[in-house]
Amino acid sequence: MSENQKTLENLLVDEEQMHEEILHDLLEEYIRIGKQSGDLIPQDRFRDQTAKNKTLIVLLAQKARSELDMVESEWMTPGEISTQSGVNQNTVYPTVRELDNEGLIEGDDGTYRIPSHSIDQVRDYINEDDTDE
Repeated sequence: MSENQKTLENLLVDEEQMHEEILHDLLEEYIRIGKQSGDLIPQDRFRDQTAKNKTLIVLLAQKARSELDMVESEWMTPGEISTQSGVNQNTVYPTVRELDNEGLIEGDDGTYRIPSHSIDQVRDYINEDDTDE
């Protein structure tokens, strides 16, 4: 079999490694995660983001913390998102509903997360919104 031969095997990727690379690239300029505490540490670029972007970034960071086994679940309540992002809880509620309706996040019984299949779409959304400013 030659190197250039196309097979279905060529479509296989290491999902965990792919997620780690994408999450790292997305989060590195906005947020850090405390090694001992697991706390989110906002960077300067995070502070300038819209409520939607802050919500998405916090949910991405929660996904990263989940993959690092720092939290039990990648799902967050609006109250937790508010606490971690600094966005007023009264703003977070309509924001998560809107992001859910747009298909960027998914909700389940009052908690929200970014599904793996939406990470690229979320990256494009944040990057597009960030360049508009």
